[in-house]
Amino acid sequence: MTTTNAAGGQLRTRQLRAEMGWRIAVSIVSVFGLAIFLLLYFTFWAAGCTWIQSAAVVVVSIMVFIAANGAAWASWGTRFVSPLTGGGE
Repeated sequence: MTTTNAAGGQLRTRQLRAEMGWRIAVSIVSVFGLAIFLLLYFTFWAAGCTWIQSAAVVVVSIMVFIAANGAAWASWGTRFVSPLTGGGE
């Protein structure tokens, strides 16, 4: 939806902010969630694990972080792919 008048531009800006808000929130919460999880893991639970098990926990937690952010941002990213050329607008 492209408009040229001021009211339409404000509507589009408000709509974009609403659409981006939850994605930004997911990104921020997931960064802090990952940091807190890793801090708690290495502080309390890693003592009984080998370094390979600890490395596996770190890798899996990073993969979950990437999957959560990828799922949140994928629908936004697909808006900029042209079906004919595969490029951006």
